[in-house]
Amino acid sequence: MLHWENVMSSSSHSAHGPIPREHEERDEDSQEMLSNIVTMLGRRLTVYTSLYQTALAERLGLGMVDVKALELVIEFEPITTGQLACLAGISSGGTTAVIDRLEATGFVVRDKHPLDRRIVVIRPVAEKCAEIERHMRAVAEDVAHIGARYEREQLSAVHGFLAQCVHALKTEALGMLGDGNTAQHVENRRHMAADKRS
Repeated sequence: MLHWENVMSSSSHSAHGPIPREHEERDEDSQEMLSNIVTMLGRRLTVYTSLYQTALAERLGLGMVDVKALELVIEFEPITTGQLACLAGISSGGTTAVIDRLEATGFVVRDKHPLDRRIVVIRPVAEKCAEIERHMRAVAEDVAHIGARYEREQLSAVHGFLAQCVHALKTEALGMLGDGNTAQHVENRRHMAADKRS
């Protein structure tokens, strides 16, 4: 589990320098709210994401390892077998077996990398992976209803806050994987492919 208190605290210090006196005098309600946000992002989100993955795996007829690997393929497309093995924390042989199962069920395909045709990459099949989005539709509709209660400026603030929190988590997580070498290589290739498509 990543320590969100440390991540958010260090981000605040590095971005803004010493904390002004007025921030030190933040009222108890605000402190409690921030503490709850940290708990929701750090522990509860992890717990319920894991529960969701378990339920999704059952619905799709896949194993948990396969679902986690599929989500990594979707997030880091295009990705090689070696990169997927590193990010998923499983052996190269185990990763090949996972890819074989996902390919057999139609969720992914093996393809040539757009920037280097010698490299084989794994890509999600959009039509098949849309099934995952369908299972998330109820949650999406609930979030849309909740969002309708807020003004655009409020939603913009929430969006900006969550985007920075996700960036902090992403930076620490990728940095912990092989000192960021393999993970950064995956991220760089992803951006290069996206630039070429655009």
